[in-house]
Amino acid sequence: MRKARRIVTGVAVSALVVGGGITFGLMANAQGTLSATCTSSTTVPISCSITDADQGSTINTPAAVQALVTLDTSDNATTADQYILVTYSMYCTEGSNSGTTTNPTTNPPTAIVLGTPVTVTLALPSTTPTPDSCIVQTLTATLEAGSSAADAGTTTTGSFAMDLTYTPGSGSSSSSSTTTPTTHVSTVSGYGGKCVDDRGNSSSNKTEIIIWSCNSSDSAQGWTFSSGELKHNNKCANIQGNGGSGSKLILWSCTGSSNEKWFHSSSDGEYVSAGTAHGLLCVDDPGYSKNNGTQLIVYKCHNTGNQHWSS
Repeated sequence: MRKARRIVTGVAVSALVVGGGITFGLMANAQGTLSATCTSSTTVPISCSITDADQGSTINTPAAVQALVTLDTSDNATTADQYILVTYSMYCTEGSNSGTTTNPTTNPPTAIVLGTPVTVTLALPSTTPTPDSCIVQTLTATLEAGSSAADAGTTTTGSFAMDLTYTPGSGSSSSSSTTTPTTHVSTVSGYGGKCVDDRGNSSSNKTEIIIWSCNSSDSAQGWTFSSGELKHNNKCANIQGNGGSGSKLILWSCTGSSNEKWFHSSSDGEYVSAGTAHGLLCVDDPGYSKNNGTQLIVYKCHNTGNQHWSS
């Protein structure tokens, strides 16, 4: 099965500031996940861009390339009157053939609401339907208050995250991830449409267990739960240092120790630590975060939405 990957880059990218007081940054973690977060309290539209042509992050043999946009905060959180407009330019090669596709600003924006990611598929050039490689030269998302041409540039405020993902074609590979076959793999979804995720789809001890926008085709979100162990890539979800409330959740070699044993309550979805010396602790999304990349912790169980998980 082909798995979606977050695009990989080995380049450190610094924060940028654009006109109108809008601040955004590109962030690459140790495993090379590329994302952008945009925030504005000004009265101008929020626009977020990834310009990647010179960053060396070529996508090899993609079957599909997507932009994933998630609205994190909004002044209009209870209404569907905000829209996201995504434009891009992508250059691909296939043997001696090459081509570029663009998505112009005249395309209609898509309605976006809190907690429901919008996925935009970047069209592959007709000259390279099964490309050997592609480079996303520019990718821009703009948050607007309306969907018509007359609404372009209308005022709104809030923040959103934009991620560049791709699905490898048959026979391709990703240096950033290793998939271990399991008898049952499923996502573990929680608060705000976020899922339990292994940062970078790593199998290394001490890898952070984080939240990310749910994507059932992303192997970094494939988990199994059996015999009291929550596993990914043959490693166990582990309370770092066997600590108490507030301790972080990491991957670690499965040893059967108490800080990797869990009881899953089917009534409310809590993952409760089964045997620590610190009392009952639950897997917890700290501060009800909706920010991709937030590391999960354990916290005193209190039966709230940020401790409820389903698979």
